Amino acid sequence: MAPCVFPHPKMLPNKSEYLAFGRQVNLVLLANGVVSLLAFLSLPILTKGLGASLYGIWSLLTVTVSLSAPFALLGFSMALVRFLAAERRSHTVRDDFLSAYVVVIVSGLILSVMVWLLSDVLAAAVFRNDDAGEYLRLGSSLVLLNALHTIPLAFFRMRRRLDLHALFSVLHHMLVTGAMVTAVFMGYGLGGVVVASVAAQVVSNAVLVLAVVRETGLGVPRFRNLGTYLRWGVPLTPNSAIVWIIHSSDRYMVSYFLGVAATGVYGAAYALGHYASFFLMPVQTVLYPNLVKTYAEGRHAETAEYLKRSIKYVMMVSIPSAFGLSVLGEPLLRILTTSEFLVGAEVIPLVAAGMVLFNFYQLMVGILHITDHTRMNVRVLSTSAVVNVGLNLVLIPRLGILGAALATVFAYGVLGGLTIVLTRRYFRFDLGWVFIAKSVAASGVMGLCLHLIAPVSIPSVLLSIVAGTAIYFVVLIALRGLTRAEIAFFVSLARGFLGKPRG
Repeated sequence: MAPCVFPHPKMLPNKSEYLAFGRQVNLVLLANGVVSLLAFLSLPILTKGLGASLYGIWSLLTVTVSLSAPFALLGFSMALVRFLAAERRSHTVRDDFLSAYVVVIVSGLILSVMVWLLSDVLAAAVFRNDDAGEYLRLGSSLVLLNALHTIPLAFFRMRRRLDLHALFSVLHHMLVTGAMVTAVFMGYGLGGVVVASVAAQVVSNAVLVLAVVRETGLGVPRFRNLGTYLRWGVPLTPNSAIVWIIHSSDRYMVSYFLGVAATGVYGAAYALGHYASFFLMPVQTVLYPNLVKTYAEGRHAETAEYLKRSIKYVMMVSIPSAFGLSVLGEPLLRILTTSEFLVGAEVIPLVAAGMVLFNFYQLMVGILHITDHTRMNVRVLSTSAVVNVGLNLVLIPRLGILGAALATVFAYGVLGGLTIVLTRRYFRFDLGWVFIAKSVAASGVMGLCLHLIAPVSIPSVLLSIVAGTAIYFVVLIALRGLTRAEIAFFVSLARGFLGKPRG
């Protein structure tokens, strides 16, 4: 049984360490904000430029890539952070990175060729659209390119160079989004979008790997530690596939039962609901290296405090985001898409709620990694995947895309609940249920106010978001959801982020 941690104040990280942690989160948050804004702005261009059917094929293509890329990675993205975070020998860092990169090139090529060869089979049997085979062949190389993009980012994350991690993430998405939007405006259709995405990712990956080589130097990979990496990373590969089943397989089943047009509608609504987890990725990116370091050094109280604060602040943002998206989902779809997508508004609240539950898994699964209980992760994910697939098969034929959304929220509920129960066997800390209840209450007040405002235009939606944010935090502070020390911390963090001297 792992420790049940009740931190003593003298054992906790000092204010400067938390400020450094907060600044790193802010940096990644800013980058993630730009990336999310790009996706948000490209959504109306792609949906209106392609239509529901072609957008449905594009959605299925991206889902196929997201399934295949983790198998090409073989767990190297996590393994690089796990084994090199404390490595000081430059030649070991260089050799391990180059060895991982070469192996991923080979595995990525194999999987890209497999997608190419199976394109017509997937188009007929899964996409239920013979025209999709051509687009699958055009986009098959995206499997390799997506996998290769992840390795250099893992290097910068391992080095805690979150500035470069954020910079290259933004540049990558700006380049890819700009290329796809240009293809739509020039009238090249879905084929042009796929080719533009491939070309942009080739350029982005070349810049990324050159940036890493500039820091490590170039050499001939010797694959000295390859066995260690594979033994640790390969068992994690099925996890990515199972997460894909939970996260994305519903798009396949919607296409099978309802057609690619319904998949396009569901995919657009799902993309909006997914913004409820907007704050997760920045915190998770910075959190995991800190968990590895503090736990390995025996500073378990600090590990517990990092987890406690991360969950609290992610929930502080994701819960009101889910409420806000539930109310603003229909006007956003009306503004961003065409009338054929409006039926998807009913699934946004469910998807958003599912994202909140998914946050628990994403933040707490690191406990299984640092305590060397990664096999338990497979069991948790497998249970949730079975629930998801079973409910999709039952509910989609009866309820349509609403059934897929219901299956999503139930599956994420099972995943989050099981993760909480299992991780507490190995490492305990304060989950902050009282704060979560206060956040839900404040979000409910905010949601009611947004419902009364009932925005219908872009300016009114933007003003509603600003007003809703202010209402939420006023109510949360009135409920004493945030202490004075935490408010002071955020003020200090904001001043530091803006370059202003702190009092």
